[in-house]
Amino acid sequence: MPTTHLATSGFEAARRLGQVDGPTSRPHGHSFFVTAESATLDLAALRQRLGEVCAPLDYRDLNSLLPEPDDLALATGIADRLRSPVRLTLRSAPERGIELEADGRAQRWLSTGFEAAHQLPNVAPGHQCGRLHGHGFGVRLVADAGACTDAELAAAWQPLFGQLQHRYLNDLPGLANPTSEVLSDWLWHRLADTLPAIRAVEVFETATAGSRRDADGYTIWKEQRFEAARPFDAEGRYTGHSYLVRLYLAGSPDANSGWLRDFAEVKALFAPLYRQLDHHALDTLPGIAAHDCAGIAEWIATQLRPELPELAQIDLFENEHEGARLRLGAAR
Repeated sequence: MPTTHLATSGFEAARRLGQVDGPTSRPHGHSFFVTAESATLDLAALRQRLGEVCAPLDYRDLNSLLPEPDDLALATGIADRLRSPVRLTLRSAPERGIELEADGRAQRWLSTGFEAAHQLPNVAPGHQCGRLHGHGFGVRLVADAGACTDAELAAAWQPLFGQLQHRYLNDLPGLANPTSEVLSDWLWHRLADTLPAIRAVEVFETATAGSRRDADGYTIWKEQRFEAARPFDAEGRYTGHSYLVRLYLAGSPDANSGWLRDFAEVKALFAPLYRQLDHHALDTLPGIAAHDCAGIAEWIATQLRPELPELAQIDLFENEHEGARLRLGAAR
């Protein structure tokens, strides 16, 4: 079960993007946020190294360091200076950034969303999703960074936003059963017609659950949180974290329900583990080999996968963004 570690850093800097804003554009500033994922460095080492690489960028004029300091150039430069194979995500604004794979493939992403109502007609009687209700849906679009610009990605989204915003989704052709999986597939096919560079569409039904559609198929995720203590040092001291666990499932939606799995069912299957983790000391758990994020993720996988064979990946973070990623199968 391959495990990677994720660490974050950030910096404040100014830049001028001549190719985007015109050669006479004024310098402007950003709060840049960087996440690095490594299979060779543990969390502490990766956090330290990433901080060292980002520190020289803090409060700098980036044009003095790079000829054209756009997001892709910045992400590539940071990855090169880490001197270790990494997967890097650079966020230059809350709604956009770059994903740089360890093999050099780059994708740009745009976070957006819409507000709409729906109901799911094929659920069991009494299920809450069968009632008319609504969401502030989040949407994240991922595209080949070399084949489209931020502006082209945003422009491709606008007609779809116009169709979805403040609508009853069930009335739209193709959305008679608008689960997250069906909606992500609906967006995927419509964007593919207008934006060949599209690589993935993610739909966040809530802040803790969503669905991804890409060329390989479907992935859904469900987040849970728990509070726990863990051993800190050899002297017997403890520390604690507010942990975030994200469970990814890969597969194909059921033709009738439109679900890969009901998010409520995933939550219910995790509930026995939650009761063992929440407000406990992790070294009291039977069968746990290590008390870091990687060890907790492996313990969860061992306990949960017999009940949830679609489980393909587990993210276990000790804060909002840093921890371990355990890949079990085809989750992306």
